[in-house]
Amino acid sequence: MSLPMDAAGAAVFLVLLSSACNEPPRDPPPLGEEMRDRLSSWIDENGADPVEYVIRLFDDHDVVFLGEQHRARHDPLLVQSLVAPLRRAGVRILATEFGRREDQPLVDSLLAQSSWNEDLAREIVFRQNVWWGYREYVDLYRAAWDVNRTLAGGEPPFRILGINDSPDWSFVRKDADRNDPEVMRRVWRGGDEEKWAGVILDAVDAGKKVLVYCGIHHAFTGYRQPIVANGKFVRFDPNLRCGNHVFNAIGKRVVTIFLHAPWRGSDGYGSPMVHPADGVIDALMLENPRPVGFDVAGGPFGELKVRNAVYRHGYDDFRLADFCDGWIYTKPISEYEGVAPIAGWVNGSNLERARAQSPNPSFRKASAEEFNRGLTRDADISRRWGRLR
Repeated sequence: MSLPMDAAGAAVFLVLLSSACNEPPRDPPPLGEEMRDRLSSWIDENGADPVEYVIRLFDDHDVVFLGEQHRARHDPLLVQSLVAPLRRAGVRILATEFGRREDQPLVDSLLAQSSWNEDLAREIVFRQNVWWGYREYVDLYRAAWDVNRTLAGGEPPFRILGINDSPDWSFVRKDADRNDPEVMRRVWRGGDEEKWAGVILDAVDAGKKVLVYCGIHHAFTGYRQPIVANGKFVRFDPNLRCGNHVFNAIGKRVVTIFLHAPWRGSDGYGSPMVHPADGVIDALMLENPRPVGFDVAGGPFGELKVRNAVYRHGYDDFRLADFCDGWIYTKPISEYEGVAPIAGWVNGSNLERARAQSPNPSFRKASAEEFNRGLTRDADISRRWGRLR
């Protein structure tokens, strides 16, 4: 059975087809002239610079989710670039998957210190995921710290809220344990994405607006994620995602924005990556590549029918507006760069913790060098998505 899988929780479980790595980049299907003209005219009139687009969304929304496919360098760089404009616009909270609720006192301490504490920033990220040793994600905290050094007297600080759970992966001793409900109950220690949402909703209840940065599966709001087996719909996942819980609480005051990246094909979550939205957006933007954010809901992009996507399952007439409310395109997929692994992320001081807390039990006796090679391999975007242009 192919089940929903989050990249942040599957750093070493990526399904890769080695033969695809040797293929030349594959172009999206060509666009018909009428569709090209209609979409191009609309995006010229309604699209905006990505930073401007996100800031503008807060004019009539309390929560904006930015959902990514993970490890594409320009995505965390975009979020870093948003921190100062958000603060100027009066949005002072970034909630993120890349920090744990349990570690909020550490995060608050980090952002309040008079000098940058690189070791503490790395520790916060390491505690969330031992496989997440990438410069751009650690520097999310640096961006907030930098902004807080420029505050006027009495001005409230910019905060990063960790929303993630605190799983204990040491209970997984063999691959089969991941399918054992009793083992996984001990792993998750009562964690649930409703608790992720609770952090966000507490901020909203206090009159705050919140930017949420996470994997796209956590960011679903109105969209329900399907479980798929052998290319066929089984049922909607009964475990709601973080964004679903927020949407159920505040409705259309929350939106989901997808950060352009490949999708899994219609055969399931283990199928090869394909151009999102049947390649329509890629085909359009390859004619004039530039960063742009634009609404999906309420416009012609929202009416696009999508067939080759795992996300179409469970929907009789799946259209792009079913999936998300908005979109941010940065550049062609073939030009994506991976995030930068931090040298020596796993080392003698944290190797035992890395071994114990790796979701992959085959690393229980791995060396630091093996961990660090794995980090580099997981960040190789050309290996993961290089067959798409």
